[in-house]
Amino acid sequence: MKVLYRNGQEHLSTDLLHEHLNSLQQEVVTTTEGPLIVLAGAGSGKTRCIIHRAAWLIHEKKVPPWNILIVTFTNKAAGELKERLESILHFPVSSLWVGTFHSTCLRILRFEHKHISYSSSFSVYDDDDQKALLKRILKQFNLDSQKYPVAKLLSTISRYKNKLLLPGEITYQQGKYYKDGDYFKVFLNVYTEYQDQLLLNQAMDFDDILMWTAKLLESSAQVRKKYQQLFKYVMIDEYQDTNFAQFKIVHLIASEHSNICVVGDDDQAIYSWRGATIRNILEFEKDYVEVKKVRLEQNYRSTSSILNLANSLIKHNSRRHVKELWSEVGAGEKPILSVYDDETDEADKTIEHIIKLHKQGIPWQQCAVLYRTNAQSRVFEYACLDKKVPYSIVGSVFFYQRKEIKDLLAYLKVLANNRDNESLLRIINEPPRGIGHVSLSKLINFAAVKNIVLFKALSMASEVSDLQQSAQSRIIEFSKSLDNWHKMSQKKPVLTVVKAIIEDLHLIENYQNSHDPKEISRAENLAEFVSAVSEFTEKYVQDNDKPPLLADYLPFISLQTDLDQLSDNKDTVRLMTLHNAKGLEFSSVFIVGLEQDLLPHRMSMESNEEIEEERRLLYVGITRAKTKLHFSYVKFRRIYDTYYYARPSMFLKEIDRDCLAGFTDSDAGYAAPSPRKKTKSPISSLNRTFKIGQVVKHSEYGLGIVIGIDGEGLATRLTISFKNGKIAKIISTFVDTDDC
Repeated sequence: MKVLYRNGQEHLSTDLLHEHLNSLQQEVVTTTEGPLIVLAGAGSGKTRCIIHRAAWLIHEKKVPPWNILIVTFTNKAAGELKERLESILHFPVSSLWVGTFHSTCLRILRFEHKHISYSSSFSVYDDDDQKALLKRILKQFNLDSQKYPVAKLLSTISRYKNKLLLPGEITYQQGKYYKDGDYFKVFLNVYTEYQDQLLLNQAMDFDDILMWTAKLLESSAQVRKKYQQLFKYVMIDEYQDTNFAQFKIVHLIASEHSNICVVGDDDQAIYSWRGATIRNILEFEKDYVEVKKVRLEQNYRSTSSILNLANSLIKHNSRRHVKELWSEVGAGEKPILSVYDDETDEADKTIEHIIKLHKQGIPWQQCAVLYRTNAQSRVFEYACLDKKVPYSIVGSVFFYQRKEIKDLLAYLKVLANNRDNESLLRIINEPPRGIGHVSLSKLINFAAVKNIVLFKALSMASEVSDLQQSAQSRIIEFSKSLDNWHKMSQKKPVLTVVKAIIEDLHLIENYQNSHDPKEISRAENLAEFVSAVSEFTEKYVQDNDKPPLLADYLPFISLQTDLDQLSDNKDTVRLMTLHNAKGLEFSSVFIVGLEQDLLPHRMSMESNEEIEEERRLLYVGITRAKTKLHFSYVKFRRIYDTYYYARPSMFLKEIDRDCLAGFTDSDAGYAAPSPRKKTKSPISSLNRTFKIGQVVKHSEYGLGIVIGIDGEGLATRLTISFKNGKIAKIISTFVDTDDC
């Protein structure tokens, strides 16, 4: 239909907005007032609904773009949404607020920094920065990193921040799950110092970005009212993956007008381990009044055979909004279940199958191997290399986490925020400039005595009396370089600054002169980084009619993830965990390792809630497939240097028999043949001996195989893989070796 004109501008007709939308999708688009929950099944066209709903608001409801907030799961999704919306509307929508929770909140905090104890140029710390800071704190407190693991401390800090709890707000009751009261006291001290150091460095971690936004909106009526009036229409994608802090932010903004539309699928809620709560989507109707609910159950991606299998699995979850996917794509081939001898056999046969598909015309990039844990990728990598099949691992160390890129980014962070000590400590001798640990310690002590930031101490190195003159000269020279780049960054485009740093430090030149392929690769990565900054500059100029400064670039780069960098251009087989497969689709999907202890994972079987999430994880993997789906498990799997019984996943038993080709009762059974055993030298426990691979019996857990031995005598501890799927450490006197 031809577009009409109004006030000399192109606009879209109602018919054009509804083009390619089914009746339920149209209902989502035109329901603009009041709370709306869209239960969007996998492949049901939810992104199209969000885009057309935004277009409807702008054109038909005459809502200015800046009064609309759209929150997406990734930065890549936000960019694509904006591009597609502009192609529909035929004019730029740069004033539209669209982005992830973190990018939106980061933008708010920089605008409202006067209401918090931060400058507008505060740094954002990634995982490596957080770990470096915590390691320094443990050293400062003389704490054993074995007793207080950094990963555990960070996870606990994150959990409290997601609950919007700072150290002083945590009561003993909230920390009661710690059996060790001393540990909890130490944790609170570490958490307190961690937050103090972040503030001192004028830095936030990712959880801080959400926490401080929620606290700001809650504590300041002025700020809260400002954003309630600004965001008159709110849309949240992937609502099932939100945590408490994100819920709080949305509720504080939308509760005033209740013009909120949340889109999600509780059957794809798979991120509880990082704080997401399925409660938000299950209880949306309790949080708002007169909620309208729309179910999108027509799938445009997969064949009916694949959807029937998905439906037969997910119906076993009790905590869910009932829905059943269907498709008009056609019946297609039934999914296949294969059983292999061991993980090597599974990898070889899977890749051979992919080679056959490729010969039939299916691109490599349309084939994906999905597994539960990263460790499972190894044998598939070997199989790809052996058979000369190109592959990519999604979720491995991505571009912006590579050492040479993080070094360069640390320079940029210091130029924008001279109180960022972690970044400064990273680059002070990178590349090497002869500033050793002894000189650095003296400089840090000098800064502490003078009560000045480390950046300022650099320029005063000549006043550090116990520093050798040569060290003073090197530090002052480094300080002058930083000062020159800082002045440049205030006026010159970020691309100019980046190129100046690389050229002044001879970074690419130094790496290129090496004969080490890894070093040459670093030079190529730095060149690619300049290309990336150039690309960012071009897009920024299009939206803002001026080149970006460093302050414009850093907020963008600090929130990039590996999912944002996934390229569709590389024709490679994709290897990835089921978690990383979320939001993707492929012609052929191979879900491997469908075994008890792997899927469901042995660490996620303590409660029905955990098992339901594991089931949802498998459901996500199934619904990535468009035309071909392959399941597989093995008879034996190796732990350390020993084969152990591999039982088929309990989920196979739940799937309707007629949904899988060649499916038999034995495929979902629990019988397994005797494992092939390798043995080590026996270890004695008084008058009894134990060896790796030995079968033992426990009164509660039944038969199992010894896979680890620690200690001797009565104190011998055995790590045992039991036939019921459990792996446990047990004192040897509690197991029986007779009649096994």
